[in-house]
Amino acid sequence: MIKLLHVQSSPNFVNSVTRTLGDEFVRTWTESHPETQVETLDLARDPVPHWGPEAIKGFMAKEGERTPEGQAAVDLSEKLIRQVEDAKILVIGCPMYNMSMPTQLKSWIDHLTRAGRTFKFTGQGQYKGLIWNKKAFVILSRGGDYSQPPANTADFQEPLLRANLGLIGIGDVTFIRAEGQRLQEAPSYVQAAREKIAWIAG
Repeated sequence: MIKLLHVQSSPNFVNSVTRTLGDEFVRTWTESHPETQVETLDLARDPVPHWGPEAIKGFMAKEGERTPEGQAAVDLSEKLIRQVEDAKILVIGCPMYNMSMPTQLKSWIDHLTRAGRTFKFTGQGQYKGLIWNKKAFVILSRGGDYSQPPANTADFQEPLLRANLGLIGIGDVTFIRAEGQRLQEAPSYVQAAREKIAWIAG
């Protein structure tokens, strides 16, 4: 059995490109890999709280010395980390918001990223991720086309996701991009993403 964790982050429930393409990816994957068990984490419908003062103190404190609020934050973090550890495949939907990612997805990443738990420092400016043997497929949508210069210099979405996943040990990442969703060519960009999904997941 292969476990797939499907992470949706778009707060647009009506016509989200990443939601549509993410669902298509999972459907295509499970049709060609029927042994797959899917777990869905919808960060817009069930958002992860942002870090606050009590949560930060909870992460910094030793076990047994945390406030109830701090312990609750650590418990939630542990639950989210175990979801990722239990999965072999991750499918992450991420629309571009203000050159980066939705706040819902960033909060999830913050709860996953814990020194000594999901990564460790190995020297000055060096680290080693502690979550291994995962494959991630990240479905991106953007209003413009950020695939070529000079627009790609304003793309902080893909590099940030690659760096965040790599920090915790997930270096095998494939990005599927639906560029130009506010351009006249939007349908052709979506079709290109669909063709890539069919090739990868089929």
